[in-house]
Formats: sequence, C-alpha cells, structure tokens
Amino acid sequence: MPITISLAPNNVDSSASNFVYAIATLTFSGNYPTGGDTVDFTQVADKLPSTTVIQAFAESQNGNSGYYVAVQGSALNNWKLKAFNGGGTELAAGAYPASVTTDIVQLSITARKLL
Repeated sequence: MPITISLAPNNVDSSASNFVYAIATLTFSGNYPTGGDTVDFTQVADKLPSTTVIQAFAESQNGNSGYYVAVQGSALNNWKLKAFNGGGTELAAGAYPASVTTDIVQLSITARKLL
C-alpha cells in the first residue's frame, strides 16, 4: 500500500486569501519502490478544500537521520515521496526499514484555495 496520509481537520488553515495550509502525518507500510512511493492527496480531499497542491515538504519529527523529498505529480493522486538514508543515498527498493516505519513524519502542504 502507498503512503497513508492522516490529516485532522483542525490542522488545516484556510484563513489566507489564496492558499490553504495543512500539516499531515505520514504512515509508511509495505515496500519502497525505486524512485519513490506514491503520495495520494485524494485520501484527504474531504479535509483539504483544494484540487491543486502547490508544494509539500516532509520532515522527520523524531530526529531520524534520514530525510524525505516530495516530488510534484501531475495530479493529486500521483505525487511521489523519495526517502533517503542519512548519508544521502536513496533507500533501496524493498521493505521499508524500521527507521522509516517508526519515524514520525509530518507533511506541510500548501494548496491553492478554491474560490
């Protein structure tokens, strides 16, 4: 299964004129594919009043030495998230390591506001 996005309604801020800001938590399971795992924003479309994600940043919240890079897709359902080891090498294809599955990863989302 691709990455699961959890987004609480109280973590969505629509007070800006043109943008919606949100903080979600990611859960990893299954296998990491070469080139990154799928991030499907349609999982949270009911809480994110937008059809256009402008940018997304993923960060470890518990000090994991690895890091994550969001890669923009052409639609809400085909973004990618690349995962890297602390030394800068991308994870090898295969089962997610415990350093990722036990990591607390938050995703900062900026989306265009629906008018």
